[in-house]
Amino acid sequence: MRKAHNIYKSEKLIRIMLEYDEIKNTISSITISGDFFLYPEEALEILEANLVGKRLEKETLKQEIDNFLKGIEVYGFNSTSLTEAIVGCRT
Repeated sequence: MRKAHNIYKSEKLIRIMLEYDEIKNTISSITISGDFFLYPEEALEILEANLVGKRLEKETLKQEIDNFLKGIEVYGFNSTSLTEAIVGCRT
């Protein structure tokens, strides 16, 4: 298990705290925070829960985030910038 973090500047600041399994290349836990807004407010917690167990690969994460953000109001990031912030934890 590996812990990592990243601060990514998009439209707003995105902070990622990540634990991932290096062997399986999957997310064990993730916390997303920053200067952005989501509505409804509980959407962020649900998104974090949905990302646990997902492969830490750009296309897989982007697709998962794209699907989740349908019907959610987001101010300050999009699926591409959030994906980049998450994948950036591995570098």
